[in-house]
Amino acid sequence: MGGETERSRQPVTAPISRGGAYRDGDYARLIEARRKAGLFFARRHRWLRQPAVGTLRFAHATIALFARRLRSPVILRREGQAQRAHRPAAGIGVKELFYRRFWCSAALPCGPHVGYPWRMEPELQEIRDFLLTSPDYAVLPEPVLDRLPKLLNVRYLRRGTPFPPEESAADDLWLVRAGAVDLRDAQDELLDKLGEGDVFAVPRDVDPLNPVSGRVVEDALFYLLPGPGARELREQHPEFAERFDRASRRPMEQARAALGAGGNRSHGVLTVSVGELVTRPPVTIPPESTIRDAAERMTEQEVSALIIMSGDELVGIVTDHALRKRCLAAGRSRQEPVGNIMSSRLQTVTRETPAFEALLMMSRQDIHHLPVMSGQQPVGLISTTDLIRHQGTNAVYLVRDIRRCESVEALSQVAGSLPELQIQLVQSGATAFHLGQAVTAVIDAITRRLLKLAEAQLGPSPVPYAWLACGSQGRREQSVHTDQDNALIHADSKDEAVDAYFARLAEFVTDGLDACGLPHCPGNVTPANAEWRRSVSGWQKEFSRVTYTPDMKRAMLAAHYFDLRVIHGDAGLFDPLRSEALTRVRGQPPFLAQMARNALRRSPPLGFFRQLVLVPSGEQADTLDVKKQGLLLISSLAQVYAFQGGLAGMHTLDRLAGAVHAGVITRDAGENLCDAYETLFTLRARHQVDQVKAGEAPDNHIPPKTLSALERAHLKDAFAVIGTMQKNLRSRLAAKGTL
Repeated sequence: MGGETERSRQPVTAPISRGGAYRDGDYARLIEARRKAGLFFARRHRWLRQPAVGTLRFAHATIALFARRLRSPVILRREGQAQRAHRPAAGIGVKELFYRRFWCSAALPCGPHVGYPWRMEPELQEIRDFLLTSPDYAVLPEPVLDRLPKLLNVRYLRRGTPFPPEESAADDLWLVRAGAVDLRDAQDELLDKLGEGDVFAVPRDVDPLNPVSGRVVEDALFYLLPGPGARELREQHPEFAERFDRASRRPMEQARAALGAGGNRSHGVLTVSVGELVTRPPVTIPPESTIRDAAERMTEQEVSALIIMSGDELVGIVTDHALRKRCLAAGRSRQEPVGNIMSSRLQTVTRETPAFEALLMMSRQDIHHLPVMSGQQPVGLISTTDLIRHQGTNAVYLVRDIRRCESVEALSQVAGSLPELQIQLVQSGATAFHLGQAVTAVIDAITRRLLKLAEAQLGPSPVPYAWLACGSQGRREQSVHTDQDNALIHADSKDEAVDAYFARLAEFVTDGLDACGLPHCPGNVTPANAEWRRSVSGWQKEFSRVTYTPDMKRAMLAAHYFDLRVIHGDAGLFDPLRSEALTRVRGQPPFLAQMARNALRRSPPLGFFRQLVLVPSGEQADTLDVKKQGLLLISSLAQVYAFQGGLAGMHTLDRLAGAVHAGVITRDAGENLCDAYETLFTLRARHQVDQVKAGEAPDNHIPPKTLSALERAHLKDAFAVIGTMQKNLRSRLAAKGTL
């Protein structure tokens, strides 16, 4: 076959003696066999004399695992006994690749050479290079890393093997070279998944109340540093000891900690609470005091707002803006009670409220002061001035500038600051939740302003309507690289001119968004398309159609529909409709099953031995689409959990938290998915910031080669979590017979 001779198909024999050294005369025969077959697996090292480390078992098992790629049978002979693995192969190139990578370099010697004519430096160097990719070992000095490979034992554990093995001693350090391990608690809940580059430290003391057991879930290869050597390194290198002590932390927790440490978090508005920014007690005045008294008190205390108190009750707030607009401009008497011009519908925060959440609240409500409460009593007043001194470019000021724009051209100029906003947020250490909320708040404001400009040009709407945001904007999860996903609902009317008006309004707004850097939706999810512009009764029929008779296409539409959010207009037109549909689908197993199947159509890009699967060719070759291959997979899972629990929340993290509270998924599963989401979102945001700084158009395609070894490890952890949760959902569907 393919020019093979009968001789080339004969079994290749690699003799191995008990002592680990080849018998006289075997050496020449081995060289001849290797020359003919291109095999590189037979070498005489002292490690063959150490059955405790399982290297001979590794040799047999690994060859059995990969021998399917060999054309010739492989025989390991030990004192006349042979173990044979007959499997087809793909050629010498594959054999060379396998044996160079998995035999010569992976199955390492654990001691000095025994008269072997070939030098081991290249193999040891490869192990040393791998140690450098581990954040735990990379902290060691160069001379120590040079010596460390000779101290390592190589262990191969088959799938299903308990981990760590019974013979493991306290303080042993297990470094995963390939494969995967699950760690579970006494209730068999998944605590952690170990993969390539992860380190597990065997604890000195086992907690009898919370024992942790592990099991190999993919055939795995380990580099084992025995306890005595590990303890010696700990004593000599405190930085290594610190990582050693943290080696059992959940990888996704490490990811969030590591990625969050990159920004300047010491002075950012993202890292402080409102209470930390309050520098003085609130200045108060009773509602019966005159407007003149209020103005004099504000001048005397040098404040821009007063809290109105009726006895011990907070009843309102008056600002210098209210004095100008509601008193001076309106011609009111300065002797009127200040209660006549105060704002009584108050938004408040507590001392524990994150300052960034207060910033978002001001942005959405277009307000500039928030009373700070402790129980029922105000303890301070926070203003935008207090917040912006902690942050340069911010959503509040962008929204203010947007509201002042009188043309699409002016809006386009303000929208040009969105990339700078993301840069500022990333550099200050914003979480995925905060970054998505801030960027979405600005895009919402741009959309609202365009709607106001459209109404000014086209005239007032003939019937009540609401503009709906869809997709990542609907979930408040946007970044600077996004397109438009919108819809429109209007009150029922038989007048054909009504739909014509909203078609023109949709065209004006979508073209304006495109001019502001938010391109038209390539999937035509836009109110300019009649399918996404309906009356109330039209949307009711559409929700019924996709929920009562689900198929793949209708389930995809339903996923969009349940992410719709009102950002302008009459919310009463749409919110009750969505709530009713959400309640209805919870009791419809066919709908839930179809939504789950759709959520499983795409898998994370993680292949054999946790290797990243990249785009093979084209403009985006050797990259990962972190949004489509990661973030959207988590969002789809979260939406399925929300349907199962009847949850109204829309943000992916809110849905996951609600699913845990409702008992749809376990706490650990929810936390792992939240951590994975934060990791992927943060990596994407940083990638886009780097592109903006380089003058490139931001996208979602990350080349893994641009990431550090630690970031790549966290990326794999995130994808592995998604894969595990998809597997769990798939198993539940199969158990119910709905897969």
